[in-house]
Amino acid sequence: MGETRRKLDAPLLLNRYRPRVLLARGGSAQVYQGVDETLGRQVAIKVFAAGVDVEKYRDELRVLAGLSHHGVVSIVDAGIDLSTPSDPRPFLVMELVRGTTVRDALRQNPFTVQRVGEIGYEVAEALDYVHSQGVIHRDVSPANIMLTDYGTISSRPRARLTDFGIAIDVAYAPAPGEAITGTVAYLSPEQVRNVPLGPETDIYALGLVMLECFTDTVAFPGAHIPSALARLDTDPVISKDIPKDWRRLIGRMTQQEPLERPTAAEVADEVRRILRKMR
Repeated sequence: MGETRRKLDAPLLLNRYRPRVLLARGGSAQVYQGVDETLGRQVAIKVFAAGVDVEKYRDELRVLAGLSHHGVVSIVDAGIDLSTPSDPRPFLVMELVRGTTVRDALRQNPFTVQRVGEIGYEVAEALDYVHSQGVIHRDVSPANIMLTDYGTISSRPRARLTDFGIAIDVAYAPAPGEAITGTVAYLSPEQVRNVPLGPETDIYALGLVMLECFTDTVAFPGAHIPSALARLDTDPVISKDIPKDWRRLIGRMTQQEPLERPTAAEVADEVRRILRKMR
């Protein structure tokens, strides 16, 4: 979502949360910086666009609300804005994370091999937890990984997975003709085919993110349809400039066949092994 900042004076949501500044706008939602007037703290509020299936949203939210992990940006609250009864709009209230996204950080400076490994490990660790809870993120991308700086001398920025707005339960099966959701450049082949998904789809996306962190190049660029279709018969090009151990891991993560990809736990273990080998 392209970033913008526009102050506004919106009504309270749930008699508690007030959107204050528009941070980003996308096709399916708008994200605001807001305030929790009960506790006097700042929050992020994601308001979904019109036309959302409210009952489906309630079911999915019950799954997401149970997620609690240091590598996942937490959902604080949720509800449905009924200020216009004919146009109900679900919203999520999330902790407001201070930092930058991997996408924006890459635009500023290239990452070291060590930094790419740290990001890969932290996101894989978060995905291992998410998958263990029966949830598939479906939209792992550089824009949805936050690098949080806690501001202490001894700490470094930590990667945290955010924006679970299109996450699904592992038992979910897309209906015939259902629209494909997710950031096009990071869709897995099975997402493009619009078939039932497993946790492996997040591994494929993380592999593309790590590849981009190494090369500063999107593996499947271009317009939506050509970009999506390209991965059905083409593997991402993994530059020989990337160290061999990392090339091998990313190649496994981006296999066409989902069951040939490692699990999130296996990715985390392999990244940790490679990082230790570098010392």
